[in-house]
Amino acid sequence: MNFINKYLIYLLILILYSCSVQKTINYFDEEINPKKDFDININNFEIDYANKKNWAFNADIDDFSHLLPNRYKNLLNTKYPVDVFYIHPTTLFKSTNWNADTSFFNQNRVIEQCLENQASVFAGITNIYAPHYREMHIHSYSDTINGYKAFEVAYKDVLNAFKYYIKNINKGKFIIASHSQGTNHAKRLINEYISKDTILKNKLILSYLIGMDIHVDELNIPICINENDVNCFLTWRCFNEDYYPINWKYGEEILCSNPISYKRDDNWTTKNQHKGILLPNQKIFFKKTISAKSHQGLLWIKYPKNIFLKKYKSNSYHKADYNLFWVNMRENLEQRLSNLHNEY
Repeated sequence: MNFINKYLIYLLILILYSCSVQKTINYFDEEINPKKDFDININNFEIDYANKKNWAFNADIDDFSHLLPNRYKNLLNTKYPVDVFYIHPTTLFKSTNWNADTSFFNQNRVIEQCLENQASVFAGITNIYAPHYREMHIHSYSDTINGYKAFEVAYKDVLNAFKYYIKNINKGKFIIASHSQGTNHAKRLINEYISKDTILKNKLILSYLIGMDIHVDELNIPICINENDVNCFLTWRCFNEDYYPINWKYGEEILCSNPISYKRDDNWTTKNQHKGILLPNQKIFFKKTISAKSHQGLLWIKYPKNIFLKKYKSNSYHKADYNLFWVNMRENLEQRLSNLHNEY
């Protein structure tokens, strides 16, 4: 198989399969959606986060090396005394309930692949803690009356998991990392809980709030301005160059970081700055293939102008928001943490 054919296959896999969600976020045709209105009695109990089964990943128990690409398992130089509280994206597409039930937690390969494709960025550098939570069904984004109630159930789990983590696990600085629905919960967690507690706010050194729009005045913490900033957040949503999504907010009032340059400007990065893509088979390929530009709250990306690749391009790379910049993200995180560590 020649290089171009391999490139096409891997790119197609990435577009269709990242985080094991084999649909775009707006595509409901093959889903199983709830037929009845939200019923609070179905989920009228609290999850016990002292039970290890209610954690998708717990650094005190689970082996982080399983999350990493092979080449990175042998490249671990420094592990910093920093935790990552990771909130996974929507994985509930086929259910007659508005929220996942706790049986959904058991050996869930979809959530495991979210950890491998996203949380793995932080593996071996930090301690990862990722709670299971009764996430809301994807249909909640279109049926907002029932969806709001389902969101409340999901957020309450995230909040309770975080409270348990802070009281029983955390020993210092921490990072919030999330994607898609997880970012909806992370934003609320930061605004309504973390930022109102001075001690917690000072412990929060970075937030990766990926895959959802963030308004300029929405959060009580600032956006990161350069590649060394801490006590700030990063955010982006990936789309093909020159594409304006119909069902997503964009404009000058929406914030966007560039995960290649980490500068707050609207310049295209060069392909030479791109350090590789994490594929769903946990392999790193295609260094120096992507350019990125922040434009009106969107992160536009472009691949090499190849007639074959054009056939497989997508307008939205939502599911690959982490994968496309995995190496850049990891190296930048190490840089920020190293600088922070040297300050103490």
